[in-house]
Amino acid sequence: MGSNKDSFSSKWGLIFAAAGSAIGLGNIWLFPYRVGELGGAAFLIPYIICVIVLGIIALVGEMTIGRLTGTGPIGAFKKALEMRGKKGTAGEVTGWICILVALVQAIGYSLVVTWVMRFLIDSFIGPAFTTPDSTQYFNVISSKSKILYYWWVPVTVILSGLSILKGIEKGIEKCCKIMIPAIIVLLFVLTIRVAFLPQASEGYKYLLTPRWEFLINPKTWMLALGQVFYSLSLRGSTMIVYGSYSKKSEDMISSAKNIVFLDTLASIIAALLIIPAAFAFSKDVNSGPALMFITMPEIFKCLGWGQFLMSIFFTAVFFAAFTSLIGMIETIVELLQNKFNMPRTWAIISICALITVMCDIFVVGNLRGVIDILELHLIPLCALASAVFLFWIVPPNNVIEEIQSGHPKPVSGRIIHMGRYVLCSIIITIYILNVLK
Repeated sequence: MGSNKDSFSSKWGLIFAAAGSAIGLGNIWLFPYRVGELGGAAFLIPYIICVIVLGIIALVGEMTIGRLTGTGPIGAFKKALEMRGKKGTAGEVTGWICILVALVQAIGYSLVVTWVMRFLIDSFIGPAFTTPDSTQYFNVISSKSKILYYWWVPVTVILSGLSILKGIEKGIEKCCKIMIPAIIVLLFVLTIRVAFLPQASEGYKYLLTPRWEFLINPKTWMLALGQVFYSLSLRGSTMIVYGSYSKKSEDMISSAKNIVFLDTLASIIAALLIIPAAFAFSKDVNSGPALMFITMPEIFKCLGWGQFLMSIFFTAVFFAAFTSLIGMIETIVELLQNKFNMPRTWAIISICALITVMCDIFVVGNLRGVIDILELHLIPLCALASAVFLFWIVPPNNVIEEIQSGHPKPVSGRIIHMGRYVLCSIIITIYILNVLK
């Protein structure tokens, strides 16, 4: 590792930081939306299969190439080619693409986190709860206005920068160790409350009853795998950077399993919260982003202690979105530190200023379109690049040796075959289907 980089203090530091990057809006609004749209358990079945069979191996792969090379995607992919005695130019170009994808995602995500923060604050002080029309209120919050871009967005980005200013152990790790358990607990508390609502049982029936026509539809499997990569932050950047911060003594396989468990737990709890609540009040479970910003506030207005419960909900959502955003920002900060030798403070100031400016320039026009391009095209492409560089280009002995480091049991060479022929093949298939649909 470069001399300007610190590391996670323990395996759980890596787990909570990576889980913080993984657990985000994809868990709280996108996952319940997908479950509602694609037949309840008919989506849960392929999702769980994909996350166990492919999610773990993909996560191990990204963290492993990061720890093996001690750097982010640009340096990691370059060094992978050099291990084969080839020039690393193509690896650097690929790494830059992954970094740019992370930057664009961070810009769009900053805007959404800003909306969440507005809802959180206004839930506590009242306007988000007392407004007679949640749709109109959301439109005002998300509209392009001077107060949004000259005040709220900078505040969001500055908070993100301050949270990682002290580095990995005292910044990202400490932040995520507090926020990730809080997310799980807060969502669980709300789930218990929703369980006592009239007609909530209809939501559980919908959630747990497979609709087999969805299960045999290739689109369900395609979106299930896409959800796995989106939710686990498998985009050839953040998990590589977090892997580069981990120690050789840490067990990558065990860490990946724990990260997947926490991420899946958050998704399942969110689905058990939102779908029964929507059924209890005859709301549309297929309403996408509106499910979180419009439907859920309308539901809380109908409950006793509704303002308090709304505040709890948006606290959990903010923690989830915030920890994901700082993972994206750290990816760019690592680049500025490691490749350009920029002091950490100036690296954070530079990227925060860039994100703030870019939010106003090009994201607001079609945020949903930007998210769709990222999720359906660019993120799978970057995840594929990461898998190809580790499992096809890095010599197999180096891969096995790196994964074995910290793992108590012998690592089988089958992990290479899983990465090469199962993971890569399925990502390519999903990518082609996404392009052709």
